[in-house]
Amino acid sequence: MGDPFDPFDPLMKRPKQIIALSVALFAGFLIQAQSFQNLNFESANFAGYSPNSSDVPISAALPGWSGFYGSSQTSDAWYDGISIGGAMISVVDDNAPAFAPLQGNYSAFLFGGGGIGGLSASISQTGTISAGTQSITMDAWEYGASPIVAINGVAINMMPVQTFANYSVYGGTVPSADVGPPVTLSFTVPAPASGGPSMFELDDISFSTNVVASPEPNMVALSAIGGLLFGARKWFARRG
Repeated sequence: MGDPFDPFDPLMKRPKQIIALSVALFAGFLIQAQSFQNLNFESANFAGYSPNSSDVPISAALPGWSGFYGSSQTSDAWYDGISIGGAMISVVDDNAPAFAPLQGNYSAFLFGGGGIGGLSASISQTGTISAGTQSITMDAWEYGASPIVAINGVAINMMPVQTFANYSVYGGTVPSADVGPPVTLSFTVPAPASGGPSMFELDDISFSTNVVASPEPNMVALSAIGGLLFGARKWFARRG
């Protein structure tokens, strides 16, 4: 279990004050993406399932979403599952070991499987994006291989626009050609180059009429320092 007072410990429960601040800063700038649903993962229904269940139907755990391991579609997801090596699609709440939702009651958690034959994990859904949309934002925490956010299979460059102790808000530009017609929105965590797994916790996906601005240099520097400290902590923990 992580140190609850270490700001760079990924196992720390997220402070409610930070969650409230993130919501407040983006309130008033968001618009609804037509026909997309469950973008904050709060529609999960785990009635009849216990934490660490591996056979929850995707339709219950992630309503509106489809799940894939590599190119193969899966019909099941985990409830509060935390992988230590293999690919996994999970939805976590406050009952999950060590990790907590980034926002609200639930967050999606994707793990890319490591080792020989490692698999990526992804979720996707098809919908339309409202006229006037300029950008997409998300709350996320990652470790290992960088996650991929894509529309119709084309990756969007997601930049950190706000960095907090245990997660960041990322934003990217939505191509104008994708506003209006049905598109497929996907989130993928690749298999790591070695070891594993890769980790990608995701929440609060939103579309906005605002253009995503480049982060301030000091924000980028703080994020980099945080990553270095986190890496050092993991290295010393393994040697301890």
